Amino acid sequence: MREKIKIRLLQNMLEEVTKKYDYFISLQNEKIKQTFEMAVKDSLTGLYNRQYLDEYSKQALARVERYENIFVLIFIDLDNFKYVNDYFGHSEGDEVLKKVAKIFQKTFRSYDIIVRYGGDEFIVLLEDKQYNKEIINAILKKFVKRVEESLKEFKISASYGCAVAPLETTDMKKLIELADERMYLQKGNKKSKR
Repeated sequence: MREKIKIRLLQNMLEEVTKKYDYFISLQNEKIKQTFEMAVKDSLTGLYNRQYLDEYSKQALARVERYENIFVLIFIDLDNFKYVNDYFGHSEGDEVLKKVAKIFQKTFRSYDIIVRYGGDEFIVLLEDKQYNKEIINAILKKFVKRVEESLKEFKISASYGCAVAPLETTDMKKLIELADERMYLQKGNKKSKR
């Protein structure tokens, strides 16, 4: 009888130790997750930051070579954003950027990488087995329409340009430059039509 009581007491102690261990492990895992989020996410929008872009793009370009994937880099810049900051103030500009981040998340796939590149510039990275320009253009037009509808009081729009690896290059810097140039061409064409 005494042995059974001792065994039961030991089992209870072990259960209690296990619960505390599990609790501390879950706290540690949560802290690791929070630290990772702070390191790779933009604090204002919750989108990925440039540091994450650098790391992710290296891996993605390696997959392009290894698995013959297509890697599309889309450079997006908000049109008329300076007007919002200048006329309404930076806090209103921050709210606009938060709204745009939500539109990105509604428009693109959950596994697409969306990066706040700087200020009102964003980069979207799409990986796929095939490149379908028409589908990507349709998604981008939907994105621009959502931005314009959601932020019409500020007359905000968006311009974009795309570059594709490996079809054009497998150098990340060149992909960004190509997409940026194409974005500025689109922005210039919009201005000349006004």
